[in-house]
Amino acid sequence: MHCEIRTIVSHSQLAIFAKNIENPFNDWTERHALQGFSWRPGSVSFRTIAESGEHIIDVLVCDQLPHPMPEAVHAIEVPFDVPPNGGVEVGSIIETTPVPLKGGAYLLRCEFLQPRGEIGTRGRLTFARAESPRFFVVRADSELSVGHELLKTAKPAVS
Repeated sequence: MHCEIRTIVSHSQLAIFAKNIENPFNDWTERHALQGFSWRPGSVSFRTIAESGEHIIDVLVCDQLPHPMPEAVHAIEVPFDVPPNGGVEVGSIIETTPVPLKGGAYLLRCEFLQPRGEIGTRGRLTFARAESPRFFVVRADSELSVGHELLKTAKPAVS
């Protein structure tokens, strides 16, 4: 499966979460911001390379992860379990888009790409079924400061 999502991002975060999760967005600590993601079961938010604005996100579902895109500024992998009903949302606090996926365990890679001309910020989300789940910063830009141990827990953001 392959589709493209256009979404308006705010607060430098792109969220992916199970549709029926209560309080789907994550609270961020300074450590989360430095490593580039905030994760808890059923919800992950990735730090974008642009503070806000339109983002064009390609969503790819496959069995094996392709190589990271050469123009990826940063790329991060996390485990992600899609609920049996397959309901997943992608977007930000401003808007989200439903993405129908088969339920099951995935390795999710998020890549944000080097900007090109007038095109909005581009990214790619890859859901790989046959890969072993892991937390891994594949590529970091100068905005990320990844320590030796990644923070693998977050709390829900509540208003």
